[in-house]
Amino acid sequence: MCDCKHNCCHDHGHEYCHSKAARFVPEIASASLLIIGAVCARFFSSMSWISLVLYVFALLPVGLPVLRETLEEWRHGDVFNEFTLMVLAAAGAFVLGEYPEGVAILLFYSFGEKLEDVAAERSRRRIRAMLSNLPKLALVEGRGAVEPESVRPGDILIVKPGERVALDGALLASDAMDFDTSAFTGESLPVSVLPDGEVAAGAIPVDREARVRVTKPYEDSSMSRVMAMIEDAASRKSKSETLLRRITRWYTPVVFAAAALLFLCPLVVGFLGGSAFQWRLWLERALVLLVCSCPCALVVGVPLSYFQAIGVASARGILFKSSSALDALRRCSTLFLDKTGTLTTGRFSVLELRPAQGFAPSRLLALAAAADSGSAHPLARAIVEAAGGDLPEVQDVRTVSHGVEARLDGQILLVGSRKLLETECVEAPEATAGGSEVCVALDGRFVGAIYLGDTLKDGVREILARLRRLGVKNIIILSGDRREAVEAVAEAVGADCARWELLPGSKEEIVRAATSARSETAFVGDGINDAPSLAAATVGVAVGTGGTDLAMETAGAVMTSPTLEPLVAGYELSRKVKRTVAAVVSFAIGVKLAVMVLGAMGLASLWAAVFADTGITLLTVFFTLLAIRPGKNR
Repeated sequence: MCDCKHNCCHDHGHEYCHSKAARFVPEIASASLLIIGAVCARFFSSMSWISLVLYVFALLPVGLPVLRETLEEWRHGDVFNEFTLMVLAAAGAFVLGEYPEGVAILLFYSFGEKLEDVAAERSRRRIRAMLSNLPKLALVEGRGAVEPESVRPGDILIVKPGERVALDGALLASDAMDFDTSAFTGESLPVSVLPDGEVAAGAIPVDREARVRVTKPYEDSSMSRVMAMIEDAASRKSKSETLLRRITRWYTPVVFAAAALLFLCPLVVGFLGGSAFQWRLWLERALVLLVCSCPCALVVGVPLSYFQAIGVASARGILFKSSSALDALRRCSTLFLDKTGTLTTGRFSVLELRPAQGFAPSRLLALAAAADSGSAHPLARAIVEAAGGDLPEVQDVRTVSHGVEARLDGQILLVGSRKLLETECVEAPEATAGGSEVCVALDGRFVGAIYLGDTLKDGVREILARLRRLGVKNIIILSGDRREAVEAVAEAVGADCARWELLPGSKEEIVRAATSARSETAFVGDGINDAPSLAAATVGVAVGTGGTDLAMETAGAVMTSPTLEPLVAGYELSRKVKRTVAAVVSFAIGVKLAVMVLGAMGLASLWAAVFADTGITLLTVFFTLLAIRPGKNR
C-alpha cells in the first residue's frame, strides 16, 4: 500500500511518486555542490582550487543535458535557440570567474524545465484518471472473466452494481436502468438508460446487475477515444503558441546581435579614441543581456496555459481536440444550435389533443396508441405512454409512407402526418397548435390531431443567457423539424432566430456563409446530419452523449454531458486562458526589458539576469497553475 500523501495507489501511481522525486536528483546534486563550493570559497579562500573543482562538478549534472540539447539543435541547423543562449552565458560566466552565477544559470533553467514537466504530467494524470478506474477484467457471458482487449462486439457483459462497464454497448433489459456516469460527464445524478440504449464504458449500474451487449471493440470505446482526443489536443498548437515559436526564430538572432554589439561597440570606440577597452566589464554586460533575454518563460508558460486549460476542460465535461479550438471559441460571437438532441432530450410528450366534432379526446388518443403500440418511433412511444393500457384491438398493422395503417372492426385506421391523410384523400382542417402533429383518420374521415412537443433539457434558457454574458451575440437554431415545433423551442430558450425544415446541406450553407462573412461561429449538434455544419463552423462542438461517431469525429470539441453546461465552461476557460497568456507574456517581457536596460547601464548583475530568466519562468509556471485550475473559472 502506498503510504505517500498523494493519491497514487492505483496502477503505477506509487512508482510515479518516486519517479517524480527522482527526476530532480541532478538538480539536487548540483545545488548541493554549489552550496558546498560557496562555503569553501568563503572560509577557505586560500584553497580556491577546491571551490573551482566543486563548481565544475556542480555544473555537470545540469549542464551536460543542456549541452546535448544544444548540439542536437545545431545538428538540425537551429543554431540560435535558448539552449545556445544558456551554454554561452554559463561559459562566459566561468571565463569571468563568476562560477556560482554560471552554475546557477543552468541549475535554475533545468529546475524550471523539470517543474514544467511535472505540471504538465499532473494535468495529464488528471485526464488519465478517467481511464484508471476501468476494470482490468470484464465478465463475459459464457466466457468468464477476460481482459477487455479480447472482448468482441456482440459479446454480453455481466456488470454488477458498483462495478464499471468495460466497453461501450447496448443495455439488455426489460425496463430502464440508472447508471452513474460521473467519471466522464461530471454529472452527479445517475442517468436513466432505456432498453437497447447506449451504455458508455466507465458507467456504473446503480441498483441492480446489468447485461450489456458490446457494440465497439476496446480501442474504440468512449473512454479510449477521450484519451486519444486529449493526447492529440496536447500535441497540436494554438495560434498563440505557433506565433510565439515564429517570433523566437528571429528574436534569438536579434538578441545575439544586440549582445555582440554591446561588447564590440565599446571596443571600436576605445580603439578609435585610444582609450583602454574594459573587456571584462562589457562582456559581463553582454552576458546579462544574453541570460535575461532567453524566452524560457514564454516558451514554457504559453503552452502550459493551454495544456492546463485542456485538462481542466475535460474535467468539466468538454474535450477539446486541439488548443486552437480552445483558443478560437472565445471569439465565436455567433452560436448555431441544432434542436433535437442538443436543446431537447428527444423524448416527446403529448401537449394537446384536438379531436374532431363528436369525438372524445380519450377516444382519439386510444385509437392513435392502438395503431402505434408496436412502433419504436419517439412520437409513437409518447402517444402510447400517454394513453395507458386499455386500448382497442387492431389488426393488420403495417408501416406506410408518413405513418401507420391498421384495421379496426373492418375500418381503415390511419395514424401519421398530414401528408399521409393527403395521400389517402382525407380532408383535414389547418393545424392550429404548435409542436409535432400526428393526424388520425378512421374509415376515410378525419377524427382529430395530436400535438406533441420535445422536452427541453434542464436549464437551457439560463445556460444560453450565461453564454450571452460571455460574449455570444447571436443564438440561432437550425432544425429539420416543422416550423411550429422549432419556433416554440426558440421562444422557450430565448434564441434570436430560428430556421426550420432544413436539409443537412442547407444547414451547412447557412453556417458556412456566416463563417465566410468574417464572423467567428460555433455550431453545436449531435447527429450524422450535423457533421457538415460542424466542419463548416469555426468551432464545431458535438454532444457526445447520444451523439453519432461521425459528429464526434468531425467536431473540434466534444461535450461528454447531455446538458449545455460544458459549453459555458469552454467559453469561460477560453477567455481565462487568453487572460493568463496575456499576463504571462506582459510580465515576462516587462521584467526582461527592465533588466536588459539596467544590465546595459551596468546596474544589473548576472544574478538579476538569472532571476529575469529562470526566476520568471518559475513564477509563470506557478501563476498558470493557480490561474487555471479545476473548479469554477470566470
